Amino acid sequence: MNKETMWEAMEHLAPDLIEEADRPAAPRRRRSWSKTLLIAAAACLVLAVGVVAADALFGLKILEFANDGENNRLTFQAVEVTQFPVSQFGETIQEYIENGMPEVGRRPADYVAEGYYGYVITFDIPTFDTWAEAADFIGADIPLAEESSVLSQGVADDFCVRVSANVVSLSALYLLDGQTVSCSVDISVQGGGPAPTYSNLFGGSKSAVTQQQTVTGSGADTLIYTVDGEAPSCSAYFIREGILYSIILRDTSDTALMEEILASF
Repeated sequence: MNKETMWEAMEHLAPDLIEEADRPAAPRRRRSWSKTLLIAAAACLVLAVGVVAADALFGLKILEFANDGENNRLTFQAVEVTQFPVSQFGETIQEYIENGMPEVGRRPADYVAEGYYGYVITFDIPTFDTWAEAADFIGADIPLAEESSVLSQGVADDFCVRVSANVVSLSALYLLDGQTVSCSVDISVQGGGPAPTYSNLFGGSKSAVTQQQTVTGSGADTLIYTVDGEAPSCSAYFIREGILYSIILRDTSDTALMEEILASF
């Protein structure tokens, strides 16, 4: 797996998790790599159309769960998460929260969407070899779960840490017995602004989506969305100690594997 594949697998994250930086960052403590992202001003407006509000379920406010004619769509906000003070994060994370991640370069995008010109912006995004290194970088006072013992049996791509004013994220892509599994953790920042909106598309219009409920090994209530049909997948979302976790199995609706992974959190 290359880094481009890994980044595409994290497509369920909302674009408003990425912010532009105004000045170079402080000296880095660990190695990093650059990643090019497409930022369009119109992108954040997409979810404002046709949204239906709902009560919070397991701390997740489901804004939309419907078929848009091409895909089954899920959008939600994590409304019952803890907003951690900036002072609890590591020094470099604090710098990024205040000033934005370092911007390596930018250029105009090659298209115009909804009347807004987009930009291709390259950020310097820190990556780590292990989950523990990434967790230490985020901050010792942030109650991240230890790496899943099930996922750790597979091969993981770089553990990426991304920072915006309101969310600090840890993401990784695993290859487990030939199965691609994406795992992301989102930590809300106190005073950083409104909760971000998350979006996921499930297969094609003819795919069947089933909502299920279960618990993790630590007892956190969990929502699972299973897709059968032309583009199978299985996604799980839960909040543990105030932090949002998202697990996605690509190209399979193997709920047994998902249950095994969840039991290790």
